[in-house]
Amino acid sequence: MRPVVIIMIKAPRAGLVKTRLVPALAADEAAALAACFAQDVVNGAKQAAGELIIAYSPADGRAELEMLLQGDLLWMEQQGAHLGERLEHAAAEAFASGFGPLIFLGADSPTLPPSFIAVALNGLAAAEYEIALGPTQDGGYYLLGLRRFAEGLFQNVNWSTTRTYAETARNARRLGLRLLELPPFYDVDTYEDLLRLRTELLSDEAAQRRAPATHRWLKEKR
Repeated sequence: MRPVVIIMIKAPRAGLVKTRLVPALAADEAAALAACFAQDVVNGAKQAAGELIIAYSPADGRAELEMLLQGDLLWMEQQGAHLGERLEHAAAEAFASGFGPLIFLGADSPTLPPSFIAVALNGLAAAEYEIALGPTQDGGYYLLGLRRFAEGLFQNVNWSTTRTYAETARNARRLGLRLLELPPFYDVDTYEDLLRLRTELLSDEAAQRRAPATHRWLKEKR
């Protein structure tokens, strides 16, 4: 077994990332915040897995992310017209390269406890489960784990909707995959989500240690 965490990250460019936080934030502020999220998510994932793959977009975004993210990281360009295609391509490439199990994360939950990642990895590595999903309150998921490649898992899923989690879980059941459901958590897409994050980071010292870059940015904007 060669477990790996694959983090799906966009280069933090104004107008490309965290666009739903605009106009509450200026576009350049949203990009700066996204950069902090990326740093904190990567550092948190390092605590749970020895190897990390940065699945980046757009195609010319790697150089920016290499300047931002420190450490011994592997790199993979995202490919596909929508998130399902990008996940499927990344999973196929990672499994073909000898990795497994796989944990997919986005860069939208900077205070996610690394223990959630570890629970998913352990359950998959022990062959107790074949897929792990971490639900978000908006109907999506913050984590996807796979023990093996599962063709068809991402078909007929309405991405970035309230049905994303339910439809992925439905596909998993249809394919006979044993599902590990992780505790619910939240990602930061809207300004209301950002206010929740701000409250957490200004009041919870453990969250501050998990997301120091984001914490510093928010303190400066108080």
